[in-house]
Amino acid sequence: MLKLIGTYLLIMICRKCDASATILIRKEYWYCNTCFITNTNHKFRACLGKSKTISSNEKVLICLSGGAESTVLLDLVHCGFTLNGTKKLRIIPFFLHIIETTTEDSIKKANLIIEQCKQYNFNLYLININEYYSTNNNILSDPNIIPKTKSDTLNNIRLNVSPSIYHDLIIKIKRQLFLRIAKELDCKTVFTAETTTQLAKKLLCNLALGRGSQVENDIGFADLREKSVRILRPMKDIMNEEIDYFVKVKQLSPVYDYSNTEIGLQSVINNFVVDLQDNYPSTIFTVCKTADKIGSNENTNDVKNCTLCQSNITLESANLTAVDATIFSRQMCFKQADAHDDIEVTRNISEDKNPMFPSIYETLCYSCSRTYSELDICEIPHTN
Repeated sequence: MLKLIGTYLLIMICRKCDASATILIRKEYWYCNTCFITNTNHKFRACLGKSKTISSNEKVLICLSGGAESTVLLDLVHCGFTLNGTKKLRIIPFFLHIIETTTEDSIKKANLIIEQCKQYNFNLYLININEYYSTNNNILSDPNIIPKTKSDTLNNIRLNVSPSIYHDLIIKIKRQLFLRIAKELDCKTVFTAETTTQLAKKLLCNLALGRGSQVENDIGFADLREKSVRILRPMKDIMNEEIDYFVKVKQLSPVYDYSNTEIGLQSVINNFVVDLQDNYPSTIFTVCKTADKIGSNENTNDVKNCTLCQSNITLESANLTAVDATIFSRQMCFKQADAHDDIEVTRNISEDKNPMFPSIYETLCYSCSRTYSELDICEIPHTN
């Protein structure tokens, strides 16, 4: 809203009150600092309130990466505790940070996240991501203590696979660890700090990686693939643009990680979405609204689940699929390469039914099978 002062001066007015506006969202909505903070807190509480999935005094595992999004989530949770009446956030929070590497930068980052939580009088649990391969029932140490680990399995994998595959693998491993820690702490709910912007990028990445059938759980408000623990995204209505303003207005101190500069599919899609959003402010909002309308038509009765991502495995059927077409093309390439010995080629193919996609239709979905085909590991860790 514009307000004319004198002859030449125009002052922008907050859309919620008559104060001077300082923040512009999506090149359309003006807010003053106070109304902006209030509106952001309302989006967070409304997202949880509409779902009606959180019970009073329920234990909730809140996952923090230290970045701007998780720093805002930490502040929103704390603000929820300070409210009175029905607006008060009545949960018992447990905070978790997963250390991805054993480098000094990762240890320094973990210490900074511990300090973030201490400012709000919260304790933080920390585990190393390589605990994914651990067979121990209890992998948590005492709060605010950085665990020591001798294993660096994932760092070795990172050196031998493409950045796109590694990034996709890390997301699936973190999800499994969230669920594992939630069960250890007796939490039935997990909060992640994924925003509208991140979910829009994730949707496009899913489609590019062959995870289109998993959109409902990967992009929606709730991930219900695990029956005993649900993963919720209470910041799914908040954009990264709002996150940046929130950090500036409240003078928060996110822990930015500049170490990951590898170019992969995810970074290309990220740049594409950001550039498109700059010119067309409704891009991200439209993409996420489209994702909300996508559901799974699969019959969930008596089906197999993928070991890595827990999605339903699409079993073989009479209909020709893209996977079948790819395997058939590869078989034809083998035959052309060795046309003088068709009998031997046929025998080898029958012994190795899916040479391009190991374990597909058995323990892995299509996309996870592609990921596993690049990994130099002997076996797939089983979920708990």
